[in-house]
Amino acid sequence: MLQVGPGKTYALPSAAAAVAQSGDVIKITAGDYRGDVASWTVNNLTICGVGGKARLFANGNNARGKGLWVVTGSNITIDSVEFRDTTVPDQNGAGIRAEHGGDLRILNSGFYDNQNGILANAGSSTITIEGSEFARNGLGDGYTHNIYVNQINRLTVSRSYFHEAKVGHNLKSRARETVIENSYFMDGPTGTSSYLADFPNGGRVYLRGNLFHKGPQASNPNAISYGAEGLSNPTNTFEAVHNTVAITRSGGAFLAIASGTSSVTLAANLFAGTGSPSLITGGYAAGNAAQSNNVTSVASNIPGASSIASPNFWPNATLQALIGLSVVPDSNYTRDAPTPYASRAISGSRKAGALQSSP
Repeated sequence: MLQVGPGKTYALPSAAAAVAQSGDVIKITAGDYRGDVASWTVNNLTICGVGGKARLFANGNNARGKGLWVVTGSNITIDSVEFRDTTVPDQNGAGIRAEHGGDLRILNSGFYDNQNGILANAGSSTITIEGSEFARNGLGDGYTHNIYVNQINRLTVSRSYFHEAKVGHNLKSRARETVIENSYFMDGPTGTSSYLADFPNGGRVYLRGNLFHKGPQASNPNAISYGAEGLSNPTNTFEAVHNTVAITRSGGAFLAIASGTSSVTLAANLFAGTGSPSLITGGYAAGNAAQSNNVTSVASNIPGASSIASPNFWPNATLQALIGLSVVPDSNYTRDAPTPYASRAISGSRKAGALQSSP
């Protein structure tokens, strides 16, 4: 075990990175670390904040011209670490530049005000994100995002909160498979993101129990995009079950899905818009989608959906009367997310949308 922090064996994370061996656990004392950047090249590491979050501020520095941390080792877990204010000269800096093998696990961590939150190289790797926050990342050029994952094998996200990406996307994944559950994707009243979630090369995409809010200042009228840059993944299927999508920007569409997509399945979702948005645009015919138990309404019936500080996607009484279901569309949907990062057991009859009862 390598201990990092004031009075510890290693004063800074970079000092521990320089001596770490495979299998080490690096414990970073909670607090602020300014201007210290690191490359993690060794396999099988667990790097965690202790006693709270280890808060890393780039302060104009970077590792290898790429990010605050560059991770090239395989099978790395990062827990309770925050990455802030990363910039690099080529304007593509990341809190974490992920060039890893195996799995990179991000737990209970945060990415704030970087050019990219995470930027991941293509490869045969996987990324797992749980209980983490991505906020206000992006340069404002449309090419930098809260998280940008190139063509890896699998991206898995759960209980996480993505909000207010600057002109870019709240999540962009080219992964062969992307699974997102019980997470929040939000613009709020002033956010300028393009897509709340973008899957530009298709892939197998599975969304369940998520809550999406597209705000009035969003840079793109469509909420979720699939296949816009070509369906280059080997499998191209889109499935959304028990999600809530609220749009307070007038018009647009809930989904933009490319023609040629193998299958689209929509079950027990709640779509609430402003100015009569389309359900599906982008070339895929809505009539070809397998649809069941979805409910469409207006965003004003979910009045708390735009609050970044305390989002509340529970509908008002008018809409509550319309979302009850007489069937259980997905018996495996057993937990919802009443607030960001939370997980709650579901009981009783099912409802359309992500939330199954009041938060």
